[in-house]
Parts: sequence; structure tokens; C-alpha cells
Amino acid sequence: MQGSVLEIRKMMESAPILFVLVFLLFFSLLLFLRRRLIVKRSGGPFFAPFHISYGIFYIHEPWCFSRRMIPLKEIKQLSYLLLRGRAGGGSRYAFYIELRNGKTIPFFFGRSKRNEVLVEKLKLNAGKYGFKVHFQR
Repeated sequence: MQGSVLEIRKMMESAPILFVLVFLLFFSLLLFLRRRLIVKRSGGPFFAPFHISYGIFYIHEPWCFSRRMIPLKEIKQLSYLLLRGRAGGGSRYAFYIELRNGKTIPFFFGRSKRNEVLVEKLKLNAGKYGFKVHFQR
């Protein structure tokens, strides 16, 4: 037991491992702050993948590296599909927002009961928001 603790301490003093740990910490903090910033602007729940407020579609996912605040009048249609997960990976939704200027913004989020309810509400209220929602197979 004593020898393994010393080996771990020696490993932690190694420059490459320390660099990787600092990088992972910095990157995780950056993703957290990106999500926190957009959630604060939208006023929606922190763990929701998207939120619609005051005529703007807010994407809360930190892995979306394009526009994350899209006015509803710019959205032509929204397509989504369910990607089945392999052993332990879990299922994911893939959303594709097609804008009126022809560009497409993709983002992904995990499948859960809360997210399924959110997607169903989006499908029901799509006419009110002025765009179409399609399920791709």
C-alpha cells in the first residue's frame, strides 16, 4: 500500500501527466461556463438541452460551436433523429436546425424522460413558433 502511494505521487510530479490533468480541468471548466452563460441568458433550466424564450431558440449544449441563440423567425424547420446507443453508451437525440438562409446547425443531447417530454412539447407547439418539426428515421 505504501509503495503504490509513492508511485502515484511520482507519477503526479511527471510533467506530461500534470499537463494533461490541468488541460482536462480547464476544458471542463470552460464547458461548464459556456453552459452557465447561455442558461443565464435564456432563463431556462440548467440541465435542459434547449429553451425557447421571448422568440429566441437557445441551445444549452456546450458542444454546439456555432450560433447558440437563434431567433425563431430565422428557423425554417427542425429535424431530429434518435441514435440508438451501444452497450452502456445510451441513446442520443441528433437535432438539425435548418435556417431560412440554407445553413444547418446540428447539436446532440442524451435521451432521458425529461428530454423526451421536452421534445414532445416542441413538436406540439411548433406551429405556434412558426416552423416545422420532422422526425427522421
